[in-house]
Amino acid sequence: MFPVASPFQSPAFSPAPMLGGAPGFGAQPSSLSMFALMGMMMRLMQMVMNSMVTGQFPMSQSPAQFGMSNGNSAFGGGSSPLNSFLGGSSGNSAYPASGGLAGGSYAPPSDGSVNGKTQNFINRALAKQGSPYVFGAAGNGKYDCSGLVHASLNEAGVKGPRLTARGYQSKYKNSMVRKEDLKPGDLVFFHSKNDRGIPAGQATHIEIYLGNGKTMGTDSPKEGARVEPINWDTFIGGARVPELAN
Repeated sequence: MFPVASPFQSPAFSPAPMLGGAPGFGAQPSSLSMFALMGMMMRLMQMVMNSMVTGQFPMSQSPAQFGMSNGNSAFGGGSSPLNSFLGGSSGNSAYPASGGLAGGSYAPPSDGSVNGKTQNFINRALAKQGSPYVFGAAGNGKYDCSGLVHASLNEAGVKGPRLTARGYQSKYKNSMVRKEDLKPGDLVFFHSKNDRGIPAGQATHIEIYLGNGKTMGTDSPKEGARVEPINWDTFIGGARVPELAN
């Protein structure tokens, strides 16, 4: 026997039993709202999974479908913690997450202090992020510290022989710059204890300065080419590349 419907209830069937509610007749807006919410959550979960695989917001889904009438999706343009977790661009970075700077932590200065040639050099270096570190390598997707500098300069139009960190330090000894005068695109030199017989004051490592205390370089097989905070403890000087000047 079915319960007798109350004269104050709608004859519409309620989906409440499917949600664990009491069986019976009568429309229950809260249950319907639960179904709508569950459907929305399932669509969001699917989008999260797609975004984690592709790194892109599936544009076939309109933000309005999820109650975001202003067009700022949790997955698309604009900055949000979820967007950052998925590796999306913050919207302010000059480089997208795929092939740009991880985390969107670098953007070229807007004051015109970096000319086109220098910016091209920086871009060429940044494009090598994630490349494996191989001692002595300078191409074919594999680099050591000076090999990455050589390849990036060569691609930016500054042709020259393959040099070591000490070689670049010697080559640009007449255009050395102090720590406080460093600009994006400058070469930065470091010295640390080594078993190659390189004395103090001479470079054992080289990277490219990006500004704001960040460099682009490679020195570890575990991490490969990457952007990282500059190591001021082993820093011994910088140099500006004259061929990149206007």
